[in-house]
Amino acid sequence: MRIRLLAIDLDGTLVNDRLEMDPRDIAAVKAATAAGVTVVLATGRMFKSSIRYAEPLGLTGPIINYQGAVVREIASGDVWYRCELTVPMQQRVLAFAEPRDWHVNAYVDERVYTARARPEADLYAKIAMVPYEVVGPLSRWVHQDSTKMVLVDLDPTDVPKRITELSAWMGDEGRVTRSLDWFVEVVNPQVSKSRALAMVADRLGIPRAEVGAIGDNLNDQDMVSWAGLGVAMGNAPEALKATARYVTAPIGEAGVAQVIERFVVGKEEPTLRA
Repeated sequence: MRIRLLAIDLDGTLVNDRLEMDPRDIAAVKAATAAGVTVVLATGRMFKSSIRYAEPLGLTGPIINYQGAVVREIASGDVWYRCELTVPMQQRVLAFAEPRDWHVNAYVDERVYTARARPEADLYAKIAMVPYEVVGPLSRWVHQDSTKMVLVDLDPTDVPKRITELSAWMGDEGRVTRSLDWFVEVVNPQVSKSRALAMVADRLGIPRAEVGAIGDNLNDQDMVSWAGLGVAMGNAPEALKATARYVTAPIGEAGVAQVIERFVVGKEEPTLRA
């Protein structure tokens, strides 16, 4: 198997809990690029939140943001694909979240909007390294499409229940997933990392069998399942590991670099999981 396109998640995969990348991972990504592999970051982050990681990796090609809602080219800024939440979709999220006092961020044109300043908003701003703007109740403010919505909970143990409840409420009007421990993310039901990655592969003329994908959380599951070489990080939940072709080391042990060194730049074939 020859990998010509490699999609890599950021948080929990390339970016650790100190918001840093391992030098070995950086070197491996650069080696893959030098070998002719197109490396694409595939993240829930905004473009301006992820570009700070793309630059030291030397990436200038396509990048997948907002769980796959936007694909653009880094060098030119050209948007290859965009699929956002409509106003009715957003209002449905808010009809459930606001009566329960759930914190919600809305994203419009690379800016973050929320109802009021609170610890949840500050946690998000710290992790994403982008400011937020306070606009009052979002149900009164929403007036145009939003790239995604994120609900933030300071207690990660609450998040699975919130995902279950919100998923049932949204039905086919939104896709609900988890990125980081504290974040419940809602995107247009047509959006996924796998769909965005398939579009990039098609545009570049690269078959599915020659696409690799590495991720660490449930929002990466469809991408890891779709790719010819789907890889789960060692720190990933069991549900993701079960769908991956290969499980690498956790983020603290340069799991991304190990994959690239063995299967992308190297010639070793991954062993299938039983």
